Amino acid sequence: MAGLEENSSLPVTQPELRSQDVEEIIGTPPAWLAKSGTFILVIIMFLLVLMTSMYTYPDVVTGKLTLTTIDPPRPLRAPKDFLVDRVLIKDNDSVSAMQILVVAKTIAAFDDVSSLDTRLFNPVDESDNGLANFDIPTNWNLGEIKEAVFEFREKQEIYKNLKDRRLDGLTTRELQRRIDQQERKIRTERARQGRLEDELQRERERLTREEQLASDGLNNDQQLTLARRQVEIAEDNLQRSRAAVRAASFDIELMRNQIESYRGGLPSTLNQAADDLRNSYDALRAGVSNWMQKYTLVSPVNGVVVLDQEVRAEQYILQGTKVATIIPANPGDIIGRIDLPVRGSGAVDIGQKVMVRFASYPYLEYGSVEGQVIKKGNLQSEGRINVEVGFPKELLTTTGNRLEASPFMEGEASIITDSKPLLSRFLDRF
Repeated sequence: MAGLEENSSLPVTQPELRSQDVEEIIGTPPAWLAKSGTFILVIIMFLLVLMTSMYTYPDVVTGKLTLTTIDPPRPLRAPKDFLVDRVLIKDNDSVSAMQILVVAKTIAAFDDVSSLDTRLFNPVDESDNGLANFDIPTNWNLGEIKEAVFEFREKQEIYKNLKDRRLDGLTTRELQRRIDQQERKIRTERARQGRLEDELQRERERLTREEQLASDGLNNDQQLTLARRQVEIAEDNLQRSRAAVRAASFDIELMRNQIESYRGGLPSTLNQAADDLRNSYDALRAGVSNWMQKYTLVSPVNGVVVLDQEVRAEQYILQGTKVATIIPANPGDIIGRIDLPVRGSGAVDIGQKVMVRFASYPYLEYGSVEGQVIKKGNLQSEGRINVEVGFPKELLTTTGNRLEASPFMEGEASIITDSKPLLSRFLDRF
């Protein structure tokens, strides 16, 4: 304890102070720095200003670009769900505008509808007499448009009946008596149709049961054949009844027109019959056109067809499925289309530079392609506007590579809307 007390009583040693000469040496800057320091600092500042004034930093608007042509490829999609009946082309075939490529399976026979379509839209004589004598073979299977065909045939007969005055030998009373007879016949047949429809439903249910048993492995070929035959007989009976009603209704219309001609005079009645005939002709043409739109795929332009998938007979295709693409024969120059979001698109203008990096050509290896905005859409669609990009140097990249274009090739596009030096951007903040 005494030793510790002695040590604590010793004076604390103070650090040795530097001499005045040492302090002077440390505090004095080197002579070269004193002479040139300000000049070097000015040079550094000048170089920084020069670099920031030379280095430009662009404003860009980016979007997904799809490569196409002025006359773009036309995708063909199934207008509705359908079972393919026949395919009339092969992949990469040359096709002409309005050429039928694929036909769906329907009740009607395509060849018969196609022949009727050709006749309707290339008529020899469209006068009243020409329409009255326009022939549609009775053995043609016109399926979905048969109602329009029946209507046209009825109007033909009414017109010819009035023009040839076939019922002039009958009085109004005799005509009315015959009308009453036909109306009774119609009522009888319609009552019978209800029973025939019930019978047809029972036979179809029986056929369904037999088909299910056959699918389960039961050997019931004889019963299955009989069930199918019974369905056919029931359908034929119902169709004959409906045909009888239609024929009776047609006879009634003929006789009523004859009575009307007695009352109002033949010329006015004949003119009305001619108008009805022409209207039914137009309705038939519309029916055929509608059938073609619903059950066929047609090439819209001359070009080459590229099938997007293997299409074959008996294949089921869903509505909206892309079946093929038509590459136009004269597509024009290559262009790109960008769907830009409306936000930020106001800075985009015609003539601005566009740099495109195509996904199928790696940027680091092939470089980017320079383009130019050639068109900007004014109308918005779902919050986006369309911008078209031209390629003055075609698809020559910044690294000297020439890319091979393919339909709908995609890439990332950067539209350079402004390019200011870094110094200018810094000064704009003040």
